[in-house]
Amino acid sequence: MKAHRWCLLLFGWVSLAFSPSILLAETIRFATIEYCPFTCNPSKAGGKEGFMTDVVREAFDGAGYTLEIHALPYARAVKSVRAGNFDGIIVAGKDYAPDLVYPDQPTVVQRVAFLVNKDESWRYTGVDSLTNVKVGIVKGFHYVDPGLIAYLAEEQDNDSRVHVVHGENTTARGLRMLQSNRITTFLEGEYSALYELNRMGISDTMVIAGHTTEAFEDYTGFSPQNPNAARYARILSDTLTEMKQSGELAEILKRYGIAAELVVSKIKRH
Repeated sequence: MKAHRWCLLLFGWVSLAFSPSILLAETIRFATIEYCPFTCNPSKAGGKEGFMTDVVREAFDGAGYTLEIHALPYARAVKSVRAGNFDGIIVAGKDYAPDLVYPDQPTVVQRVAFLVNKDESWRYTGVDSLTNVKVGIVKGFHYVDPGLIAYLAEEQDNDSRVHVVHGENTTARGLRMLQSNRITTFLEGEYSALYELNRMGISDTMVIAGHTTEAFEDYTGFSPQNPNAARYARILSDTLTEMKQSGELAEILKRYGIAAELVVSKIKRH
């Protein structure tokens, strides 16, 4: 399998976290995507790995596990975890990969934002408002509202209506397409959109033209092929409970520019 890796010696990221007291620690191999601020390439993000990677480290490093983290495009990462080529994926959605093994709670919850250039008058008011605009989306991402999902599925092969961004660095690439007016609006999770706009120095050139009605939950998922998947999910779930109660998760999020009050604690499941 040809997989893009950020290796420790080359890019600082096939991550090996060894406990000196455990010479033969159990290794958990994670696939991930470059999707800041959730999962980041440290060489591009000032040494930061992303807040969901930070949470995974908190859960498993302290328990004596060795972690390996490999970067892949999202669709390939999910497929590889599903097949058992990796033990888990750092960030995933249950709707896109319902067959993975998950903790009993998400790390965070967010809505999808419709981003437009600042001088664009169009606003999202529902699926009917998409009729005369070209939408940019990311392959493999879940857009939560049933009507929106149906529209995108129906029009995804119509390049005058929908452009699908594939591969890596999808948020930055989608925003650049928007900046050059190749699309009217780009759909992205609100946290990633705001983070990337700030990183690119273009936050004053774009605005959010609307949100999905429903929100989506961001989970770390584990391979159903791994007999230890349920144990891994329980370790992570217990850690998340502790971090949310103690305020540690909120402190981690602040390091990535996410205010604690933005994190939705309860949503309607669908």
